[in-house]
Order: sequence, then structure tokens, then C-alpha cells
Amino acid sequence: MAKANWYPGHMVATQRTIRELAPYLTAFIEIADARAPAISRHTPMTRWIGRAQRILLLNKADLADPAVTRAWVAAYQKQGIHAFAVTAQDPKARTQIESVISRVLKPPYRLAVVGVPNVGKSTLLNRMVGKNRVATGAKPGITRGPQWIRLPGGWEWLDLPGVVTPGHSHDWRLQVLGIVPAPAEERSQLADRIWELTQDHDNPSGWLDWGKRRGFLRTGGVVDAQRAADAVLLAFQQGKLGRFSLEEPQ
Repeated sequence: MAKANWYPGHMVATQRTIRELAPYLTAFIEIADARAPAISRHTPMTRWIGRAQRILLLNKADLADPAVTRAWVAAYQKQGIHAFAVTAQDPKARTQIESVISRVLKPPYRLAVVGVPNVGKSTLLNRMVGKNRVATGAKPGITRGPQWIRLPGGWEWLDLPGVVTPGHSHDWRLQVLGIVPAPAEERSQLADRIWELTQDHDNPSGWLDWGKRRGFLRTGGVVDAQRAADAVLLAFQQGKLGRFSLEEPQ
């Protein structure tokens, strides 16, 4: 599969912002995709945050194989990393995440959510601040961009602009998860991989028949492979093909 060059130019600015913010924070809340926790993290983040504490949340746990997710949590905790599985879209997520944070940290809680694109950062932040979201301005020394959201109980969440890229941006699994763009000419190959993993190991192109049954057709009744492949990727991302993990801890 061809490699695409995907490394946004604003990475340097994001790195600088994170380094500047670290002294003002109780911890960074790092978000990864529970279906691929290692490759969906930004490896240099450890250097950027310095001595600030970090809590790793494996989001979208409802879409991953639960046994594999438990293994990931155990593996990270053995490494001394505070890791927990969550589903930010769950209405109960706020209570769960606040409980996790309060077990690890002492108040006041000044927290920044970081992670690569499409792992659920915005969903999680919106879940935590709810309708009480009030931007109160930047901390001293930070003149542009970051906005603090203060809530009752000593909670402060940082709405941090910008994104960071994953360390394995050419990995096909990141394309499947929607973390990095999937070129149109490669989506049929990705659909093969998904179908082989989730539906039929012996017939990876079975998704073409699946697409035909769902009416993804061109003139003459021929299956529209592009539309069918796009539908397979979306179905996997939304968990409609089942709960699957794309990597296991070593």
C-alpha cells in the first residue's frame, strides 16, 4: 500500500504550546483509541509534557474487544502509566472519568486533553464540561489560543487548540480508524483487511457482495466498489461490524 506524506505544519506550534502549559497543569489527559492504543498515541508527547502527570484514557472502549482492552490497561499499569478504558459518548462517562482522576490526583484539578485526531478529544471535553462551559481566558504567560473552562468543585479543563499526529502515520490501521486520511485509491484494500478481520477470513473481498446487497450499484447492476468500500470503513468505525481490536500488547 502506498505511503502518503501526512505531517501537518502546525505541529511545532502545538509542541511549543504544550511545553508552555505544562507548569500550570495538574495533569495531561491523553486520549487514545482503545482499538489501537499504542499506534494511536503521539510518542514524543512524553518529552513535551516534562514532569507533568499524565492519565491515559483508552476511548471508544465500547467498540474494542473487551478482553484485549483489559490486557492493554493491565500492560500500561505495569509500566506505571495510569490507564483506564472509557467511552466518552456514554452519559455515565463524566462520573466515571472524574472518579478515575480523583483517585490519581489531588485537587485542584487543572487538566488539558491531548491526543491525535479523531480519538474523541472533543467528545470527552464536551462530556466533562457539559452546558456549563465558560471560557475564562488564558493562564498567565499564555497569550493566545488555550482557553480555560472553570467548573464547580475545583475542576478546570483546558480547551487546547491544535492537534498532534500519531507516530505511525503510515499504518493502515490508523486509516481504518479514521485517524489519518485514507486515499480513495486505497480504500478497497482497507475494506479487504476489515472484512478479513471481522467477517470472513477466507473471503476478504466478500464486502463487494455485501455492498451489492445494500444497493451500492452502478449502471448495469455492477457493484460500486468505491461506495461499498467507504461504507465498510464507516461501518467498522461505528462498531456496526462488531467489537474488534487492531493491536494487542506485546
